[in-house]
Amino acid sequence: MHVPWRLVASWHCDACGVCCKKYKVRLRTYEFLKLRETGFVEEKAGRFYIKKLGKLCPFQIENLCILGSSKPIACKLYPFSITKKGEETASFEFEGEEFFVYVDIFCKNVILKSDLRPSAIIEKEIIEAFEILTGKKSTPNLLTAQLKSTQETRGPQLLRPRRLTVL
Repeated sequence: MHVPWRLVASWHCDACGVCCKKYKVRLRTYEFLKLRETGFVEEKAGRFYIKKLGKLCPFQIENLCILGSSKPIACKLYPFSITKKGEETASFEFEGEEFFVYVDIFCKNVILKSDLRPSAIIEKEIIEAFEILTGKKSTPNLLTAQLKSTQETRGPQLLRPRRLTVL
């Protein structure tokens, strides 16, 4: 279920990977073209999707996406969806144009509120979503868990496998 962004107090990604398991990701045409050689995309009724392996996204390893900054826009923006039409409480102005922003409350980290005062945290995340959507930015900072790469050495030339930890 989606709610207008003004009803959301806060949200953060903790890289739980549940959204990757629940949703079938719709791809834009250029994303389909980039990923089609992987064999993990499909077309249905003129629309393109990532093909699930059972209930799993083929690009998900444990809770992380191996596509990195090449993730589909739908994945980068989740749990936000941006439309050209909607209800007044979802209205958001970006670069002088009105859009309507909704938040999927399926995500366990969405915290709702009862008043309609804008949340500064959510506003910053929505602005980043627009920057990604318009191509001004390719890698999310606020819309995804920040992962820290830690490397430990066993000797001067040997590295242990890299471990990723959520900050």
